[in-house]
Amino acid sequence: MRWGRTFRSCIPRHPALALTLLVLLLLDSPQSASAQSETDPLIPNGSQTLTLRVPPLQTVNEEEVLRVTVELEGARGDTRIFVDGLPPGARWDEPSRTLTFQPDFIQGGWRHEVTFTARDSQSTAAARMTIAVRDTVRPPEPRILQSEELHGTLRLTLEQPTDTWLDSPGYAGRTFPAVVSVPLSASAGYPMPVTVRLHGVGNWPPQAQVSPDRFVIEPSDPNLTYWWGYSASLPRSSAMASAVPPYTVRRVLALLEWVLRSYPGADPERVFVEGDSMGGAGALALGLLEARHFAGVFAKHAQPVARSHRPWRLAQLASLWGMPEEEVPDADGLGVWSRLDLTRALRDESGARSQFLFLEHGKDDPIIHFGSVVGPSSLTGVSFYEMLQTQHIGHVAVWDEGGHVESDPWLGPRWWTRGWNPRSDEQTLLRRDLAFPAFSRSSWDGHPGSASNGRQPWRNDSGYAGDPKVAGDTGWDGDVAGMLNRSLRWDTRQLVDTHGRFALPLRAVIGPGVTEPPVVDVTPRRVQRFRCLPGERIRWTFGSASGTVAAAADGSVTVPRLRLGGDWTQLVLERT
Repeated sequence: MRWGRTFRSCIPRHPALALTLLVLLLLDSPQSASAQSETDPLIPNGSQTLTLRVPPLQTVNEEEVLRVTVELEGARGDTRIFVDGLPPGARWDEPSRTLTFQPDFIQGGWRHEVTFTARDSQSTAAARMTIAVRDTVRPPEPRILQSEELHGTLRLTLEQPTDTWLDSPGYAGRTFPAVVSVPLSASAGYPMPVTVRLHGVGNWPPQAQVSPDRFVIEPSDPNLTYWWGYSASLPRSSAMASAVPPYTVRRVLALLEWVLRSYPGADPERVFVEGDSMGGAGALALGLLEARHFAGVFAKHAQPVARSHRPWRLAQLASLWGMPEEEVPDADGLGVWSRLDLTRALRDESGARSQFLFLEHGKDDPIIHFGSVVGPSSLTGVSFYEMLQTQHIGHVAVWDEGGHVESDPWLGPRWWTRGWNPRSDEQTLLRRDLAFPAFSRSSWDGHPGSASNGRQPWRNDSGYAGDPKVAGDTGWDGDVAGMLNRSLRWDTRQLVDTHGRFALPLRAVIGPGVTEPPVVDVTPRRVQRFRCLPGERIRWTFGSASGTVAAAADGSVTVPRLRLGGDWTQLVLERT
């Protein structure tokens, strides 16, 4: 009513000025916006007004679900509503015009300014909404026990106390050790990336390392939960007596929250998770199932399908999670063994499909054998490597004849590196808030194989692994060493990501002796503004090549069989 009285008292006598003032006031209203032509801010001849109805402020508690349905009035013909500024983990369903957001327990205290833009055939309208997340889940903060300065790095030794959110009721109150390395030159004006490093079995405490260019968070998992969690009934009764919450995941995320809130120089858009062996499995699980928090995953010797662990590891994990056939539910109701089948995550979860993965495995690894990535999941019937390709996931995968800790006996360690690191490369920079191209079905891909070549018998614990110190004796078929998506690059600095157009330069690193450039499918992932409806027709150009493709059921757009040369060529997507 106050707005109405103010408006009425200020109406000029001249009709044209009155109309102008009315339009400007509507544009400034947080709940609605009047229509605007692309070329003229006013709609001539008294055209009907396009109006968005959006609540100006929405508050939500951590772990609770917020749903907001947007109303649109006065639309003519086909109309699109685009949303910018969504909080990490939020989803916009354009056909139902519904925003859904369930903040997790480390997103409280943040406010997000979300902009809605509606366009029909003649006009545009915009409206804003603030989403405020209440900090309602407050586990105990870590305590600093020791601080040591090492060559531009402050190394903090912490203890992390638990409550019933971070631990089962029977264990709550104990503490876990952790280490955090802080680069002294980081600041709000010069933020640095954050790496969450997960250790393998027997690899705690970590060695002191200098990291002047990034924050490093090193939590601990002494109970070998594979960085997931355990039954809420432990230690008082068996693991099958109650649900299996992700207690260990929560402890890791609580440390991440503490670092991001304590140090303005920690960049939340460049948080990475890495690990080897048990730590590699944990890195995959956190990076895919908690994808809203991570810009990339770097996993070595990782088992991506929990049910495919070797027999004695299955028995150990069953004491924490219940037997695989029992499918004790996790905190969200899905059986924990199915939750930790990451082929399922790539198939079913949009957040997981937006992630970038760098994977390393050894064909003569007797602990996490090569079948972990080339053998089919009993749940989905598809191997992890196959799911990466068919779901168009951003990835680089490396394998050789190394073991679990031994390097390839012929090629040596890290033979595939040529100074390129997507965590820090200025061109192919990975950020949570920037799109990147997911490559799949590259003609340069090696052949990993999936079965026996006759040199080794099958063993349930080590598959067809040979002696990691002997070159050429692996029992796995396919190439002894190879890569998926090798030498494919993009230039993030030239990225264009608008409602109507997406553009990103691509190329291949072509070395001496290479006669055929690669042919590859390209799927933009983490698109911020050029979001598409399922089935929407999208026009693409790539140099002299062009065509039209339809968006997939999840809105992703895959341009097939692009031939990448050694020079930068811009891939352009536009709405038809």
